[in-house]
Order: sequence, then C-alpha cells, then structure tokens
Amino acid sequence: MLIGFALIIVAVFLCCALLFRLSIYALPLFVAFLAGSATYRTDSGILAALAAAAISAIILLAAARLALALAKSELTRAAVGVTFAGPAAIAGYHAVHGIAAATMPPSAWQLALSLLGAAIIAAASWTQWSRPRP
Repeated sequence: MLIGFALIIVAVFLCCALLFRLSIYALPLFVAFLAGSATYRTDSGILAALAAAAISAIILLAAARLALALAKSELTRAAVGVTFAGPAAIAGYHAVHGIAAATMPPSAWQLALSLLGAAIIAAASWTQWSRPRP
C-alpha cells in the first residue's frame, strides 16, 4: 500500500511537470483545434482538417516568435505573454481540478487548489513568453 501511494504521488508530480512544460502551447493547440474543426465541418476531409490545424498552429507560433523578436518595449512582450497565459490558465485549471477531483473529496479546497494551479500555470506560461531571448 505504501509503494502504491508513493507511486501515485510520483505520477501526480510527473503530470504536473508535463503540464508546466506544455502550458506554453495551450493557445496554439486551441487555435489548431478551432481551425481543424472548422475545416472538417466544411466536408473537406480529415487530411485537410489536420493540415489546416497544423498550418494555423505553426503560423501562430511563428507570428508570436516574430513579434517577440521585433519587440522594442516590455509592454509588447507582456502583451504576447498575457495572450498565451489566458488559455494556459484555463488548461491549468481543468488539469489541476481533474487531479484534485481524483485525489480528494469535493470541497472548497478543490476549487481553491484548482484556482491556485491555474494561476501558477498562467504565470509559468507568461514568464516563458514574455522573457527576452538572447
């Protein structure tokens, strides 16, 4: 039982570490999903939907990198960071809420922990996108 409990704790921490690493890509994932589903709804086929999703995500990432490369002010960097932090906060909330719902009974602590997780994930995404590149 003790080994199982330790493995669950390790699994939760590994999931959180993966969430931290992938949080900066929440907005491109959302945009890719929207573009792919919009293309698929026009009866263009699954390959066209996948291509539209990939192209839209690549264009968004390239535009963000270009905006950061050409940014002269910290306000521009902060704006790009906030743009990417919003969807990361939503994804972080739902991920932490899922982990909290699986590990603790329903209470106000679940909501508090989920909101704290969303704030931490959004801050991590914002710092990744708004920091200056060498």
